[in-house]
Amino acid sequence: MTKASPAPAAPPATRHDEPRNSPGLMLALLGHEAMRRLRDAHTAHGLTPRQFHILGLLHDRGPLAQTELAAETDTAASVLVTQLNPLEAEGLVTRTRDAHDRRRHVVVLTADGEQRLRAATAAQHEVEDALFRSLGGSQRAELTHLLMLVRDDLTDGEEHCATPSSLDRKSR
Repeated sequence: MTKASPAPAAPPATRHDEPRNSPGLMLALLGHEAMRRLRDAHTAHGLTPRQFHILGLLHDRGPLAQTELAAETDTAASVLVTQLNPLEAEGLVTRTRDAHDRRRHVVVLTADGEQRLRAATAAQHEVEDALFRSLGGSQRAELTHLLMLVRDDLTDGEEHCATPSSLDRKSR
């Protein structure tokens, strides 16, 4: 009778096997740190991250009806107003009645808003360069591509920026 050889020993655990290194947890923790740094960059230019996002949408898409802007930012109309009021008070956006439909208000990015957005965008790029300094250009592009794939899957390809409420819609 031959003696059975002992089962091979399991390979030693690697750092990737540790629960704290799971991709989801790392993404959550790194996202929290990235948000803190980006918030600091935006607030240094007098904007909240939501206001930065609003100015960016107006820059990219041009004037938008307030209801369209609320839908694009996945924000309740009353909450959007609290974001727009200080932007309008500082002359970064204007709100005017739509000439074709007096019930609608159109939000327009002003020249001062464009200038503020450029400055905050430059600060955001500095933060991103610091966050991703260990990545080469192709690695950074691949990370961006992978994050976009995850975002698009979670949001069914909608253009929303994977806000908590846009992600909640998919799970329903």
